[in-house]
Amino acid sequence: MLLSCSGSRITSLDHRNENPRPPSSVDQMVLPVLQGGVPAGFEAPSTDIPASLAAMSDIQYSPEQFPGSGDIKDLVEQILRSEGVPREVAALVWIESNFTVGCYSRVGAAGPWQLMPTTGRELGLEINDTVDERYSWVASTRAAARYLRHLYNIFEDWSLAIAAYNCGPGRVQAGLRQGGNTFGEIELPGETDAFVPRFASAAEAYVQVDLESDGLAVVWVPADFDLRLLAAEIGLDIDSLMDLNRSYLLERTPAEKDAWEVVVPMEYAGDAFNAAWSMDQRRYVVKEGDTWDGIASSLGVSAQVLMGMNPAGSLQPGVCIDIPETQRQPVNAGYVENPQFIRYTVRMGDTLGEIASTVGVSSREVAQWNEMSPDDTIFPGDVLLLRRSGETPVQAETCSSALPTETEINIVSGGGRVTHTVVEGDTLWDLAMRYGVSIEQIMYLNSLENSILSLGEVLVIIPE
Repeated sequence: MLLSCSGSRITSLDHRNENPRPPSSVDQMVLPVLQGGVPAGFEAPSTDIPASLAAMSDIQYSPEQFPGSGDIKDLVEQILRSEGVPREVAALVWIESNFTVGCYSRVGAAGPWQLMPTTGRELGLEINDTVDERYSWVASTRAAARYLRHLYNIFEDWSLAIAAYNCGPGRVQAGLRQGGNTFGEIELPGETDAFVPRFASAAEAYVQVDLESDGLAVVWVPADFDLRLLAAEIGLDIDSLMDLNRSYLLERTPAEKDAWEVVVPMEYAGDAFNAAWSMDQRRYVVKEGDTWDGIASSLGVSAQVLMGMNPAGSLQPGVCIDIPETQRQPVNAGYVENPQFIRYTVRMGDTLGEIASTVGVSSREVAQWNEMSPDDTIFPGDVLLLRRSGETPVQAETCSSALPTETEINIVSGGGRVTHTVVEGDTLWDLAMRYGVSIEQIMYLNSLENSILSLGEVLVIIPE
């Protein structure tokens, strides 16, 4: 039996009592300025970082090398402005990710601002299996801007705020206590000594970039809403829509919350907003002149699979048809764990035999899996591959208490391991920011029971 959708289109949110009515105009759905709390037209002062710092950079940036688009550049600047942050702070995105939203580091930093999962959550970002707002141009930029503004409020100096963004505010405060008042006068990690001049060079080039922009809008759309349907409804290429909204890993908004932010080209803003709150949010409504190939193309799915899911004769105007789950990989798919293995990071006191026993095999088998000799020495921070439960006769619960699962801590060595001696002012947050790792990784790697650090304590850390 075919299900007609005629007469079922929604004109308000009255049927969803848990949700408020959406904004009623295009002006109200453009969110960054409204959420930032800074008056429209406000222009934050320049960072005023000395030009001499740019000359010290080991990488010289030029406006001709700018890798971003005019649309994204304008969107990022609009958000920074709404948060009271100088627009040239966007140069951090140039340094961190080359304005690539899908950028993912080997230690788990992700998105334009290269935020670690712990840092992202601390800044209020949603990070789970359905959404990762580190990949959202809007949410991640807003979070980074607020953190940077917080750092500037602490130090009242943008060069020190940028330094703290790299190595952590505690480390900068410790340097100030040891003497000196400005960047260059205080002792900071070598990575930070290079990072701030790079920012100065990139910022100097950034303000000279002049690109045309057609504009982007940020609109509210409902929860649990298939974005492919929105693209098809308003005639926007699905790839273009998802490239602007990579944070939605399954190409749909999560079921939580009342509504979610979606970025669309400005010319589509009104249609997108109106369609999102009036159309069927889960199934495609056949229109006059539709073909299977045309529908499949607009949704980014296979025509063969689409036809196989729906009864013969479904292609009639007003009929609702089901669509398959997305077949495209989410932006972070390349970094999902190998389904056959667990990556175990060696901790203080571990031996190869003890690690092997947790999965019910011999040290020789673990050595073979990792192309090493059973007699080789293992060190804290080394990463070993262990077969997952089900790949060996061991029951699933055998290693659940001793080994990290795919939802827990996985530390991948970038080829280097350092030891850090705790000094006055160090905190786990500062060390995580300084080395580009998460707090949980430091605690796990060093078998720490809590976040209390002792002066002189030696920590093993795998920096980015």
